[in-house]
Amino acid sequence: MNVHAILKQAYKRIHDVVDPLEEADWDLAEVCGVWSTKQVVGHLTGWALYLEEFLAPHAGLEGTTVYLDDFRQLGEDGYNAKHGTPAADQSVTQVRAAYDDVWSRLLRLATQVTAERWRQTGTLSWDPDGSLEDFVVYAYYGHHTEHAAQIEEFHHRRRRLGQ
Repeated sequence: MNVHAILKQAYKRIHDVVDPLEEADWDLAEVCGVWSTKQVVGHLTGWALYLEEFLAPHAGLEGTTVYLDDFRQLGEDGYNAKHGTPAADQSVTQVRAAYDDVWSRLLRLATQVTAERWRQTGTLSWDPDGSLEDFVVYAYYGHHTEHAAQIEEFHHRRRRLGQ
């Protein structure tokens, strides 16, 4: 499996669906639950920040654990609210820049993790049979694909209805 290609595809898929949008489209609610496109992209940015911290030790790096700590303290729903909802108050430019910035770092970081480490089972504390590679496929590629489909469908439906 080429985990780098999978990560690049997850990142690119979001751009495929948001790049054609007008700026005003980003603020429309109910793309995913009550969230707008800005909030969905903010949410994905928050999870990319989590992955960056999660992968750092696997690449032999030390760093902060602000996002890992947020998840531990807030749980999934609290984490999602903290890293998605506030994006509504940011500009589209800010949301896009934050997303692109973390993904630029994350894609570089991913190259610092060895192929053997990506495939090694037992690297996930919650799944002794899982690997980092599995985590990226299911939690990141799948997550991005799901949200990209929601964004795409929401805006296609609006256009079909002439809104």
